[in-house]
Amino acid sequence: MRVVPRDVNASLFKQQQSNENGRASKSLPRSTRLSDSALIRTVLAQKPKTTKYIACHIFNKYDGFALTVPKKLAKRAVDRNRIKRLMREAYRQAPVIEATQAMVLRLRKKIGDKTKNKLREAERLEIRKELISLRLSK
Repeated sequence: MRVVPRDVNASLFKQQQSNENGRASKSLPRSTRLSDSALIRTVLAQKPKTTKYIACHIFNKYDGFALTVPKKLAKRAVDRNRIKRLMREAYRQAPVIEATQAMVLRLRKKIGDKTKNKLREAERLEIRKELISLRLSK
């Protein structure tokens, strides 16, 4: 049995990932995340811009970003995570504006009423279109 030294990265995929972008993940930096529950409550108290599935609450005195996808509206963890990924992608691709604003994106309508609580392709595409139509700005 051949032994690979620990200091050698045996995964070709990880090597390619680290070479392409300098870091493995493309997650949002911690500095953009809202984690203070009192601040999130303050932002959620603001009147939202709404679409069929998404509500976007904005508060202009702070800077940050948070997501809420309640278990009551999307039963399966796979669907909740997929919706969060779509929200993060929309926020990442949004144009950068200098004004500071705290933003909370919230799911507001139940997913999969007719499809046994499963997120289907049609709903996913509709959510993506709604996120683009909100024209999020960082």
